Amino acid sequence: MADIKFMNLSENGNPATTDSVLIGNSQDGLKRTTLGTIGNMFAVHGLLHFENVKVPTSTASGQITNPAAQYWDASFKVAAPNITGYTFKCWIGSQTNGFVCGNYVADPLNPTALVWVNQFPTSQVQDANSVQATALYVKNELA
Repeated sequence: MADIKFMNLSENGNPATTDSVLIGNSQDGLKRTTLGTIGNMFAVHGLLHFENVKVPTSTASGQITNPAAQYWDASFKVAAPNITGYTFKCWIGSQTNGFVCGNYVADPLNPTALVWVNQFPTSQVQDANSVQATALYVKNELA
């Protein structure tokens, strides 16, 4: 078994991220981890991640029940993709692209949600236009 030396990190003056320390809690007991792993938990860099999810407005064409209608309320399904190293937390907003309309994310804490668009103009049902929502993720070490 290797010799174990307990030292004050200030003795070194410049500990490396590969240096290891013992950490513990009542549930898991003692474990060895590197200073780099501990540092990653508190690193501001990369703490948050954002993903924009776009859905073409043409996907809602089947929701038109009255072909003569000029406006209707439509919903667009958005799904937050899995991002390695991050956990989805919420949808932080939505927007329309190519037209102006009131919109909001229903159930913003669910990774699969609906973006509702109020009084959507039927003339805007085309692939060039879209509805977009922004998903917020937090680094796994802090999630």
